Amino acid sequence: MIRWDAPGPYEVVFPTRAGGVSEGPFASLNLALMSGDDVERVRENRRLLCETVGADVERLSTNRQRHTVLVHRAEPGRYEPGDGLWTDEPGLPMLKLTADCVPIAIVRANGDRPAACALHAGWRGLSEGIVAEGVRALGGGTLAACVGPAIGPCCYEVGTEVAALFDADLVAGRKLDLWGAAERALRAAGVDTVERTDLCTRCHPELFFSHRRDGRARGVQGVVGAVA
Repeated sequence: MIRWDAPGPYEVVFPTRAGGVSEGPFASLNLALMSGDDVERVRENRRLLCETVGADVERLSTNRQRHTVLVHRAEPGRYEPGDGLWTDEPGLPMLKLTADCVPIAIVRANGDRPAACALHAGWRGLSEGIVAEGVRALGGGTLAACVGPAIGPCCYEVGTEVAALFDADLVAGRKLDLWGAAERALRAAGVDTVERTDLCTRCHPELFFSHRRDGRARGVQGVVGAVA
């Protein structure tokens, strides 16, 4: 697991695929309940993940992800369409799922009132403004963010209609730099400090699930975050 040393009372982890109980194409820390994996194994994987951030899996907040720009206040058991969650409540874990899209964590930094946001951002979400919505949900302050593992500019081929939605310098040939697009969106939205992992999910089958590499028969990773 990749832990972000966020500036403030936060626990933020970008999990790899290792350390869980799932088997086959879902091995081993698959976090998606509706992936075709055994549901009880996924629930145990989620419990293990929440344990790493010192949170109770029974309070885990998730969305029904649909490549939207909807960011909701996190609530245990709440499950509705959206691709972002935020909270200022200590001990409430938020989970966003990815398998090539970009997982993003944003926090109010240092002395500001603690609050955190977790986003799932593909090309559609980035081009339509989910990052700005996440920043707006946090309500200002000094902000810091981390861009987690996602498919890299080495591997992410897109069509001309998608490429046209982004600055020209983020596209080389047919390949789009989602990492750079996420960082640029964060800075444009007013985030003061942006860190990046720059790990390609497609290039590292030992570490990550990848939709572009494996198709639908695979697990997912993402980001889990909580105010400590």
